[in-house]
Amino acid sequence: MAKVRIVTDSTADLPKELVEKYSITVVPLKVFFGTQCFIDGVDLSAAEFNNRLVASKELPTTSQPSPTEFIEYYRPLVDDGADIVSIHISAQMSGTLQSAQLAKTMLNYDGLEVVDSRGVSVALGMLVLAAARAAEAGRSRAEVLTLVQDIIADHRVYFMVDTLEYLQRGGRIGKAHAFLGTILNVKPVCTILDGVINPYEKVRGRKKAINRLVQLFSEQYRDAGPLFCFITHGNDPEGLQYLQGLVQEKLECQEILHSQMGSVVVTHAGPGFLGIVVCPQKYMQV
Repeated sequence: MAKVRIVTDSTADLPKELVEKYSITVVPLKVFFGTQCFIDGVDLSAAEFNNRLVASKELPTTSQPSPTEFIEYYRPLVDDGADIVSIHISAQMSGTLQSAQLAKTMLNYDGLEVVDSRGVSVALGMLVLAAARAAEAGRSRAEVLTLVQDIIADHRVYFMVDTLEYLQRGGRIGKAHAFLGTILNVKPVCTILDGVINPYEKVRGRKKAINRLVQLFSEQYRDAGPLFCFITHGNDPEGLQYLQGLVQEKLECQEILHSQMGSVVVTHAGPGFLGIVVCPQKYMQV
């Protein structure tokens, strides 16, 4: 049976040590400040990017990898005869998935399967990590694909932002929703449904909004048993620490991971982002 290899893109926001541990192939997106191009996760540290983002009068733009770039990353795996599961940011948020699908057509390789995660950041990273663990344990491509689809159907993601301005400016959310988040210190709590960002509710005050994130999971996974939790932040290590403490106290998380979001996701979500994705731990154990 051919070895299964996992491919994703840089919006998965996976810590470098996990990428290396499970030999995950990461295809990077790009960020542009004017005509200056940076490779996501390569050319700018998180601190450098956030400083530029806050100081910039214009929002940077982002760009997905081309099909040719995907082929460059797929080719060594194809030459090795591997089965490939390529899992990417929601097609509703980026053209990255379409580029991967075009690359598959150009390669004409039957061992390659492209999957729409219907998520981004740690919601995508969670799927990629589960798939990589299953692949390392010797599961077949069909088994890995079934696992990924099971998690897509059985997870929740909630996040909060300081402002919806970045999502609105990047075209990820409507102007009317963005306006609602600008008044009375309201912090929007959002979720992702069918690959699309949706406002969930408005909470007054940042700390209350962070508490609400954990409360939502506590209500929805009350009798679910051990959980897997993956937390991320834009540029708020103190908020991350506070959120992680609440998760440890309030949720039955058997495993808690955390990461800092990369430049592409922060471009569209803003540096004040805090988010968490949760699924039953059974999916992460092979």
